[in-house]
Amino acid sequence: MKNILTTNVNNQSIFRRSKAQISILAALGLLTPNIAFTQEQNAEEESTEVIEVKGLRSSIVSAQLVKMNSDKIMDGISADDIGALPDRSVTETLQRVAGVAIDRYMSQGDPEHFSVEGNGVIVRGLTQVRSELNGRSTFSANGGRTLSFGDVPPELLSAVNVYKSPSADQIEGGLAGTIDLETRLPFHSDKQQISFNLSANYGDKVQDTTPEYSFLYSNSWDTDLGKFGLLADVAYSELSTRNDSMYVRPFFARDDIAGKEGSAVYIPRGADWRSMDFNRERTGNYLALQWKPSENQELTLTYFNSNYEMMWDEDAIFVSNDVTALQVDASQNPQYDANGVMTVGRLTQENGINMGSDIRVSKEESETTDFALTYKYSGKAFNFSFEAQKVEATTKKLDSTVAVAVKVPYIDLDLTGSLPTVTSNAAHLANEDNYFWDFLMDNQVDNKADMTAFQADFDYFLDNDVFHTVRFGARFSDSSSDNLDSGYNWGAIGNWLIDGGAVISGANPSASDLNLNEFKDFFSGDVPSPANIFAPLRSYAEGFPDSYAEVKSRIEYVDWAQGATWQPRNLQDDQWFNDQSEKTKSVYAMVDFSLADLAYPVHGNVGVRYVKTDNVAQGHAIFVDSLLVPGGANIPFDAEHSYDNVLPSLNVRVELSDSLLLRFAAAKAMARPDFSSLQARTVFDVTFKEESRSKLDPEGNPIDGANIGLSDFEFSSSSSTNPKLDPMESTQFDVSLEWYYEEGSSAYLALFTKDITGYQVTEFGNETQNIADVGPVDFVTQRPESSGSADISGFELSLNHFFTTLPAPFDGLGIQANYTYVDSSTEIEPDGAPLDTDGSNYGTQPYKGLSKNAYNLVGIYQKGPLTMRLAYNWRSEFLTSIGANGFNGTTRISSEGFVRSSDAEGADSTWRLPIFNEAAGYLDGSISYAINDNITVSLEANNLSNTITKNTMRQNGAGDHYSAYHQNDTRYALSLRGNF
Repeated sequence: MKNILTTNVNNQSIFRRSKAQISILAALGLLTPNIAFTQEQNAEEESTEVIEVKGLRSSIVSAQLVKMNSDKIMDGISADDIGALPDRSVTETLQRVAGVAIDRYMSQGDPEHFSVEGNGVIVRGLTQVRSELNGRSTFSANGGRTLSFGDVPPELLSAVNVYKSPSADQIEGGLAGTIDLETRLPFHSDKQQISFNLSANYGDKVQDTTPEYSFLYSNSWDTDLGKFGLLADVAYSELSTRNDSMYVRPFFARDDIAGKEGSAVYIPRGADWRSMDFNRERTGNYLALQWKPSENQELTLTYFNSNYEMMWDEDAIFVSNDVTALQVDASQNPQYDANGVMTVGRLTQENGINMGSDIRVSKEESETTDFALTYKYSGKAFNFSFEAQKVEATTKKLDSTVAVAVKVPYIDLDLTGSLPTVTSNAAHLANEDNYFWDFLMDNQVDNKADMTAFQADFDYFLDNDVFHTVRFGARFSDSSSDNLDSGYNWGAIGNWLIDGGAVISGANPSASDLNLNEFKDFFSGDVPSPANIFAPLRSYAEGFPDSYAEVKSRIEYVDWAQGATWQPRNLQDDQWFNDQSEKTKSVYAMVDFSLADLAYPVHGNVGVRYVKTDNVAQGHAIFVDSLLVPGGANIPFDAEHSYDNVLPSLNVRVELSDSLLLRFAAAKAMARPDFSSLQARTVFDVTFKEESRSKLDPEGNPIDGANIGLSDFEFSSSSSTNPKLDPMESTQFDVSLEWYYEEGSSAYLALFTKDITGYQVTEFGNETQNIADVGPVDFVTQRPESSGSADISGFELSLNHFFTTLPAPFDGLGIQANYTYVDSSTEIEPDGAPLDTDGSNYGTQPYKGLSKNAYNLVGIYQKGPLTMRLAYNWRSEFLTSIGANGFNGTTRISSEGFVRSSDAEGADSTWRLPIFNEAAGYLDGSISYAINDNITVSLEANNLSNTITKNTMRQNGAGDHYSAYHQNDTRYALSLRGNF
């Protein structure tokens, strides 16, 4: 799109720059040939001394100037020194921006796997953020619509801009906002530039050192055929880290615990220990070619490629109790809190308590390639630009888990400390003969996505004192997303089958199959882990599928149990395939206006964007093997869905003085569902009712003469996706007051509100499906629908200040501070609302991923060759998920909410708990020294505070308790950077 720092002379100057602003712009090289000023301004520029600003301060000043000159409400981070974004990843950089937060989990909504570098980006409480590369759409092939920011090397970028209020000429899709990653172009400088960066990364837990490097070359030449420019940039980064995690599972109410009969006592379902080693390699390549055949024409070709390879392996121990069979050993002096929750005590169970250990290996490789060709023509009365873009993205993934199990005589639990302690009998765990094979689980993914897009923009300059530019344009995109995903294929191979008499022999692994899991320096030694527990060798997880077949070949099952064990899934089978194709057509019209003669000059734009979306999803209806559908069935079907959106917008800026701006924005925005949410895949299940089991023999076949009808079956269908989902829409208003009171120093206050419809929630309903030889049958359905709504409002405060008036050496001090407050409420259908383990309901829940309070505090010192930075990022609690893995299930309960065994009197109750991330802060720092004008050495550190991130499960009767604890490395990076 257009350079927001430039203004055409025919538009008139839309901001009257002060002498200081002009001097800083000149020093930073931001006065490009496209900027035109009046004669008075030119005279000012000639008589003003240029102030030289370098390093971190220059980046802050540059970002401030971009914000000040923008026609929208926005914030950003600039890297005026090549390769000098202030953090080790784009995601970490974004968390410093007011109103922006990051999700520190590998995938949003999964509170079980922590991400060291952070994952999803949240703007003003919403995850529906559009990502752009130089103003154009881009994405990763992970089923979403955005680029995984962790995939992008920050060394390739010159700026990261966050647009919070849209305008009609912006591509639609940013309900929360739009994040634009800007790369450099050769015409940004008239001289040759060469830069490099060499770094070594070290994590104190993983105790491994990994390399990082980048190299850039840029130059331009004037020839008889016009001006030519070339910029080439390559970046490589490897990172190794370790994360330790502990989990305490939900509490269940019992009224039959010895010594507490008749009273409500809450005992946990289980506990987990996990230690994960994470390694990622990130490679980026960028090439830009520019040609300016004449003063009013310019052609730009860019190539961007990002390759991200990730592997993590996890050692895990888990305790999965039968909460109806557990007893509390009264002889061990158990302790209970005011709610009746057992906080200290020994749990026992007849025939032992199941404890398992596994090795899990996950590998993923993602690649995004972006080609773009842009042509620009500038006339006396108009500007014209045309862009053609091609994006190709791939993602391949294998997630593999192999587990063994052991039945321990007891579990000792202590939840009274800052970290929980869960231990068992060390001698029992040290005996390899007590172990048996437990389960296998794999997930295979092979995704491809591409997009072809064309865009034309036309600006016509009017000879009018109020309306000076009419802008209009059109865009067309054709996208496809081909996804192969086997789902998480869990299957028992021992443990759960042994008690049922399904295993004949071979269920015990040999000593050579096992590895002693020591959990060295677990949580820095602050908490003991179960001693001497064995886990499968890592090769069993890495060797999928051959290793799975090897394990199964050792175990002999009875004939009827063969199908009950883990079964391989062929990723190429039709039932795992889903294809999405989408075409969008959009047009916009917008007018820039200016009331420059008012006491407080007013500038702005008003416009409307119309977009039509046509989506086709190809998938399968899957009927599970049953008496009515022998062998099951996969029936292909297509689902078509179309919708259009009218998106008006208004942006107004009032110049209260040369340094004080008042902005107002009103708009309607939309965000399409992710491709992964639009899959056409529904599973239809036909199960025999328990009360009709007498009509079947032990092997599940009908007894001769049994009168079996449709009333003996239960018909249900479930899907986590829905190809008929509509986009989320938001009606939003923004107001900001911005004060640029001296060079590089500013303060602002912004207020915002969003009224959201189309929020995805899970609903139940009915659907008629035809079963061969049976006829039409009504199924109870469960799938997401676009029926929820939410209201979000809040404000942001931000301050950038350099203490230039202090005596030396304190005049090098500076501070960046911002605070964000966001309030929310959501309306969700009862079928998707959280439920406690006792069947009770919860009240209104906040919007997922939204913290009410968040702040950044950055201390800066820059004096001469020395620069220091200390950054603290904090956000309050936020809802991560409702009913995530480990925090959902079905249990039989009595009318009073106490758990009962499956054959006891009561009713089956589905529970899904809300999980919150507790308030947490993270401290990072850096120090750099410029050896000379060209060479700088720096040391950076992340997580200096060694923060333990905690999750809380909310329960009505048991109260709130920590459900997870995560601790990761403190990371260090020593770098040498050169610019020539």
